[in-house]
Amino acid sequence: MKNKYHLLAMAVLLSIMLFGCAQSFGSQENPEKTQGEPEIEAATDETDMEGVETEPEEENESEKEKEEAGKEDASAQIDLAAPTRIWGVVTDTYDGVIVVDNQSDVSSPGEIELTIGEETCVLDASTGLPVSPDEVETGSFEAYLGPEMTMSLPPQTTPYVVIVNIPEDSRTPQYTIAAEVTEENDGGLSLTATDGRVYRIPDSARITPYLTKNIVTRDDIQAGTACLIWADDENTAETVMVFAQ
Repeated sequence: MKNKYHLLAMAVLLSIMLFGCAQSFGSQENPEKTQGEPEIEAATDETDMEGVETEPEEENESEKEKEEAGKEDASAQIDLAAPTRIWGVVTDTYDGVIVVDNQSDVSSPGEIELTIGEETCVLDASTGLPVSPDEVETGSFEAYLGPEMTMSLPPQTTPYVVIVNIPEDSRTPQYTIAAEVTEENDGGLSLTATDGRVYRIPDSARITPYLTKNIVTRDDIQAGTACLIWADDENTAETVMVFAQ
């Protein structure tokens, strides 16, 4: 009987020892897993940080590209706003067409047919008032052309402005679109045209409207304003005719 109790006691003791070993073995495995988990989280956080760092760089590059594209577009608009200026001699007129000999070194040299459209201003060089094509005299002219011209012979185009009936030994008034207007210290204005020409408009210059009775002043001369300027040899304006915008 005692042997049975001894055997039972030894079996219980053995069970307790095996159970303790199992717990000890499990506690050794769990720390390894716990130590490994922060490494995985750190790696994930590091990856996330890399993603956050790259996004602003991509956005900055995109903003720079848009800014550069905007500058190019603005530059292109200024170039298109500057009409092509030609000059020479009027040789003939018929049915709303002014035939000219282009003697400038721009556009198409030689004979050109200027088709007078609804928006074309044919202006007298002395008064700035409009004249009909049949009132155009042969002699000197200046014209401001758009970008379109036919490939026919002679080439044809519809100009923005044609200045005709220019007296001999007289300066031709210049059609100008202001790109920038700044005020000078003496009260005058400095006007930079879209084609690069610069005019000084003194406080004494006469400012008149085109075909209206509206009162216009130097304050009406701003960037984008179209003008006809009578100026001296130093590009100082004596009279400025302002076109309605």
